[in-house]
Amino acid sequence: MFGLDLGAVVFSHGFRTVRAPFAVCVVTTVLALFPLIHIQTFYFWDDSAAVFVPGWYHIGTELLAGRFPALSPDMWPGGNIAAEAQLSLWNPIMLANHVLVALMPDVAVAATVVKIEFMVLMALGVYLLCREYGARQWPSATVAVLLPFAGFTLYFDASAWAISMISFAWIPHLWWAARKCADGRLNPVVPVFFGIMAMTCGSPYGALGAAAVVASVLFERAVQRSWSSCVRLLLIGMAIAMSAVVVYAPLVLAGEVSFRGDRSITNTGFMVAALGDLLNLSSPTYTPNEASINGLRLMVPYAFLGWFVLPLLPWLRWSAVRANLRARSALFAFCVGYALFATGPGQVWLFRWPMRVVDYVYLPVCVFVALALSAGLRADRVRRRAFGTAVLIGIQAALAFSATPEQAGRHAAAAVILAGLSAAAVFVALHRERLLPVVLTLGTAVVLFAQLTWYPINASFTAYRLPHNVQQLRDRFAGYEGNTFTVSHVSPGDPHTHPDGLWRDMLAGSMYEVAGVTSLNSYTGMGYAPLNNGLCMHPSGATCPEAFHRLFAVDPETGVPVADLLRVQNVVVRNGFVPNGEADEPPAGWQVLSHDEHATVFRRAAPLPWPQGRVSWTSPGLEVLDDRRQPRRPDEEIRYRGEGTVTLAALAWPGVTASVDGKDVPVRRGPMGIITVDLPKSSDGATLRLGFSPPGFSYGIPLLAGAVLLGLLHGLAYRMKRRRRPDEPASTTRPSPAPRDLVTTR
Repeated sequence: MFGLDLGAVVFSHGFRTVRAPFAVCVVTTVLALFPLIHIQTFYFWDDSAAVFVPGWYHIGTELLAGRFPALSPDMWPGGNIAAEAQLSLWNPIMLANHVLVALMPDVAVAATVVKIEFMVLMALGVYLLCREYGARQWPSATVAVLLPFAGFTLYFDASAWAISMISFAWIPHLWWAARKCADGRLNPVVPVFFGIMAMTCGSPYGALGAAAVVASVLFERAVQRSWSSCVRLLLIGMAIAMSAVVVYAPLVLAGEVSFRGDRSITNTGFMVAALGDLLNLSSPTYTPNEASINGLRLMVPYAFLGWFVLPLLPWLRWSAVRANLRARSALFAFCVGYALFATGPGQVWLFRWPMRVVDYVYLPVCVFVALALSAGLRADRVRRRAFGTAVLIGIQAALAFSATPEQAGRHAAAAVILAGLSAAAVFVALHRERLLPVVLTLGTAVVLFAQLTWYPINASFTAYRLPHNVQQLRDRFAGYEGNTFTVSHVSPGDPHTHPDGLWRDMLAGSMYEVAGVTSLNSYTGMGYAPLNNGLCMHPSGATCPEAFHRLFAVDPETGVPVADLLRVQNVVVRNGFVPNGEADEPPAGWQVLSHDEHATVFRRAAPLPWPQGRVSWTSPGLEVLDDRRQPRRPDEEIRYRGEGTVTLAALAWPGVTASVDGKDVPVRRGPMGIITVDLPKSSDGATLRLGFSPPGFSYGIPLLAGAVLLGLLHGLAYRMKRRRRPDEPASTTRPSPAPRDLVTTR
């Protein structure tokens, strides 16, 4: 059903219908390669390099090995994949991409492929949404290629915060499909599919966006008093909402040990968009003096959308947007709602840094622009309109200069480029209107190239510059056997962070996973507070200098060093990072494995007991006879005799279970939050079995299955109704563009 209906949307009118969306895909792909001209690892930057791509690689390798990684203990604080919603454990499209990443020999190339895939998907969705609201083909195509290269989308989401872009890419598809379905022109399976894809990506912003789309279209239909459409939309929204439980319940229920338990509403002003910034949506160089990541100011034009939106404002026929307002009320509701959201507060539970929703504000703006372009440019009062264009370009240049006067040359060059492109666009529109989409798109390419020359990367992000060849990584760190802990921190612009420098002996974030090293340091979006706080470890995996002392300090509860409780076998210390020479000599029972320009590596001198398992300490009177675990799994069996307490070098996440000979026993959190079990007495020997049941799965998985079933049943009912009444035309409320009386754009 899905294939037939979606195919009908695209191919029902032959090649004339296909060529514009095909052009959108091709142009977006080409433009998406522009950032690689200056920075070949543009899409392997900051969080993408530290957490997303290594996480994708890990899940892909697990799937290829026939395992579903709900919990990966070897990734320590970043290993609760079920609760790390951002790793898209339940999204089938992303699972396929995880496998693709795991199969590719270079993870930076893999990141580029996956991200361009979703940039193309986003552009195609914008095109289809514009068409759904009545815009013509080529204006829709021209506008569609703007959003993937808008300032925030490109420099923040595409470069670093990948899952935000990936989840957003589904939102325009959900919108056009929900609207078409509400009119009875599309099988409900299609919007349910798009909604579940947006929801299961794992970004709370994508989840909120899916809800906002359904609510906006529902409002649009209620305004038109189309109650049958409202019923369809409510069923679609119900199915999408049901799919959210399995994605987000494990995150919420792990709040007792994570950093995400704060449900307060605050506003520090950090990364909060200003409405004045959004009015500079056509300025390629406007970078407001506001705080960004890592304590630095904004260094990229985050509010930029498209070069021609404001300069052509005097020439556009905005009456086309005002026509049939009731049928377009969802656009206004969505735009106003997200504009308010983008301006604060700064944090509402899981939602922080509202600047991140700027692309949601711009989505309906793109539709408005496409509608206005579809009605054509005005050809009267040329001098007045040209003067208006010049004033708008001048105002944006002045505002950009006032924000960063030290970049006066860039602002002047940008103004000249906008003036020249605007003049070319108007000239072509007056004389060869068919070429206007070509001129506008070429202008998009020119401005994008100029922006990337001036701002090749988001410099406020951490430039890890990590190695990315998988085989070279595995060869380089092949000697790091057993649990490894790294004492280090990387600052933005650190000159030593490159493959032939610091990264020869250590890695950052979760990149140890790609190298095949079991590391206590991993990037986690939610954190594991007892371990992170105990070892002074940032959610990114970086540590404070005191972490070295804390690792070798004696735990008062057990009387053994914390390193023993965690079964650490390798300790990597960045030279000069630990003060007072504390890390110059190996601790007792340790030896120097290597010492070079950037790092010193200590290795445990004697092997640890129970090499096949994770037991790290037992109280007197308790004897472990055997300890075996399944590789990379939470399951473990421990044979013991006697009575007492046992600790395991594994985190006691909510959902970890234990039983002795079939009888449940409680699991508590010991030092650093590791698994601790008080075992009942056994003279002849008993078996402790450990497992993991992700909280929320018991009802989240049935609800996900119910969401799919509800969508299928709704789709089946639609097909049966259409078969019973094959000659009844589908209802439609698609508005037509305003009449064109002067220059038009097809």
